[in-house]
Amino acid sequence: MFNADILPIFIASPSDVKERDYVRRVVAEWNARRCSLQKVAFIPIAWETHVFPDLRTPGQRVIDQRLVDTSHACVALFWMKYGGAIDGTSGTEHEIDRFCAANKRVMAYFCRRKRDPFDAHHYADDIRRVEELRKRMQSLGITGKYSSRQELKRKLLDALDDVAIEHSQQKGSNSP
Repeated sequence: MFNADILPIFIASPSDVKERDYVRRVVAEWNARRCSLQKVAFIPIAWETHVFPDLRTPGQRVIDQRLVDTSHACVALFWMKYGGAIDGTSGTEHEIDRFCAANKRVMAYFCRRKRDPFDAHHYADDIRRVEELRKRMQSLGITGKYSSRQELKRKLLDALDDVAIEHSQQKGSNSP
């Protein structure tokens, strides 16, 4: 038996990213292999699993208050789609901006998997906006890319190690 700090990790992406569920499995694998050693457990958080029907408040505000604001960090994934619009930006970009404004870590990954020519044509405007977002994010810090699930897994496991180490160091420096 051991104690561990629980760190919610928010998963953000437009609807075309197939790796959302895969990220949950990678987080579960990290927990199984490293939780007892690092004394940190990550809980994957996403709107589709942690927000429920409620017409009292606009959906994005609920996601912001219940998930984004209470999460320790964010894994953001992009491929072709930019995402649904909120005041001219996508919901995913809005969530990332909210994490950044709170000085919380965002691990942004851009999929470089080959695109079907029809999809590339159909989503040309979205692809352009995703590329603009990637460039904007690179002006703020470091982004990642992946071409396969295995590559994403390797990079995400390393990033979660880094988040856990950073958390432990911050916790240690705040101790009496």
